[in-house]
Amino acid sequence: MVSSNPRIERFMTNLRESLVDGNYYEGHQELRAIAIRLVKQKKHQRAIQLLYLGALELCQYNQWGSVADLAAFMINIYVEEKVPVTDESRERIYDIFEKLSQATEYYPRVYQAAIQWSIGAMGNKVGDTQLHHFIGCILRNKTRFQEAEQHYLVGTPESPAALGNMLFDWAERTGTADHGLFIARGVLKYLATGWYEAACLCWKAFIARFVQKHSSSVSERTGDRALPSNIGTIYYITGHELVNFVQLLLLTIERSDGSPSSDSARIFGQLRKQYEPRFGVNTEVVHSLLDAVAEKYFGVVIQRQQSLFDIVNNLFAAPSHPA
Repeated sequence: MVSSNPRIERFMTNLRESLVDGNYYEGHQELRAIAIRLVKQKKHQRAIQLLYLGALELCQYNQWGSVADLAAFMINIYVEEKVPVTDESRERIYDIFEKLSQATEYYPRVYQAAIQWSIGAMGNKVGDTQLHHFIGCILRNKTRFQEAEQHYLVGTPESPAALGNMLFDWAERTGTADHGLFIARGVLKYLATGWYEAACLCWKAFIARFVQKHSSSVSERTGDRALPSNIGTIYYITGHELVNFVQLLLLTIERSDGSPSSDSARIFGQLRKQYEPRFGVNTEVVHSLLDAVAEKYFGVVIQRQQSLFDIVNNLFAAPSHPA
């Protein structure tokens, strides 16, 4: 996207010259003042264009506070003028956020504002899935795994595999004894929201990496125990009991007919009893997520104190990186 208005082009030329001379504060304030004047004149598209181009210029000088301010101003115009979510409106945010993500103290303000705008513009509870996926990828690259996870969970069809790969990387970085704590984060939350296909994709991305890296801990099930499955190859994994649990849970759901009196429901209950306590400090969170799974896939009616949204947004306590 390039400037097409002659007045904006002239201002941008002057701004570039001012920034070269180190007049960052002055340039920021003048740009803001002009944008305010354009808004008062109802020239909102020009104001958006000016703020967008100005923010990108200031990125070149690492003026992250000014960049965040201009980006937030631009998004506020989106909100006030009910700008729809389009490739163009989304790309402006992408361009700024990719650069601004270098400044961890500023980028949350921008992406949170962008998500809120998309929620209002799209009239749903989570906003634009493409925006969520993009933000998730940026945060993952910055190793902000816990933040990235929340965006992947409500992202695009590409998000589950991205989350599975990220959860494997996260487990490796911590040096945790049982990688299952990490893949459970993604799979259980996808299942609790009813997105079974996403849970399977998340699992398949994770287990492919796990098998490649920890082949000595993996054996492939064969014969009658290796029936075709939505999750692909069935494995037995030694030393990572919670990884086995996640796989068994997905297989049990696949074979469920939704009846609380079925063999699948009985097996599910046994899995809960055996594995739930092994999540340690995360047992309470896992218990709530499995209650939601019981309702959605096994027809078990459970009285819950929390909404499903709150349950899915509960945080696992992940082990820290070993010293």
